[in-house]
Amino acid sequence: MHTQISKSVRDYIDGQPYPMIYKDEQCVFQYVNTAYCRLIGLRQAVDIIGATAYDLPCGAAAAAEMFEEQDRQVMSSGKALKILNIHPFSGGEWGVQLNTKKPWFDKNKNISGVWCEGIDITNAYTMAVTTQLAKFTGQQQNSYAITDDGGALSLSPRESEVLFLILRGKTAKLAATVLGLSYRTVQHHIESLKTKLGVDSKIDLIDAAIARGYMNQLPISMFTKQLSIVLAME
Repeated sequence: MHTQISKSVRDYIDGQPYPMIYKDEQCVFQYVNTAYCRLIGLRQAVDIIGATAYDLPCGAAAAAEMFEEQDRQVMSSGKALKILNIHPFSGGEWGVQLNTKKPWFDKNKNISGVWCEGIDITNAYTMAVTTQLAKFTGQQQNSYAITDDGGALSLSPRESEVLFLILRGKTAKLAATVLGLSYRTVQHHIESLKTKLGVDSKIDLIDAAIARGYMNQLPISMFTKQLSIVLAME
């Protein structure tokens, strides 16, 4: 069912220089602006209206399940999500987006969908990216650091990637899919991380890693992986 959107709202979305979209309760696109069309490789918005993330004409469609999981989380919680998205967009070009997803309220103040806006940081220098992440997540006191040395424990690049995903609630199975590894290999990295952090369980691994500051470290190698990671909820 097509959702009616007022002209003032359409004008507002159309007037934004950054990608902005609105989806209904079924995670179906109801409105997008020109900036979003450019991002995904469409000439006109009408080509995506009535479709879902699975129908995106670019590599980002591979993350459709994650996109819709986030949409449902926003609608069920009534809270906004801050998300780091790394995907191949229009023409297969990889891009890095900082996205905010918020609940959309109808005239009766009921949640009737999700709207999302994005900031493109693909071409930002490392310092600019870390500054953007800190501002974006509201964590200026604990800003993100993009690293390639594994931190104080000298983690391998794969261990750093696995830890980054595990700390954000991703299962070993999903981490394996994102990183293009086997489930057994990811489990091996988790066991190695436990040894390096001196713990016996996954729960203790997470606690110890957070205590050592790894929650705010972003492995530089993740910028070559397709992922959609929730950084904060507000």
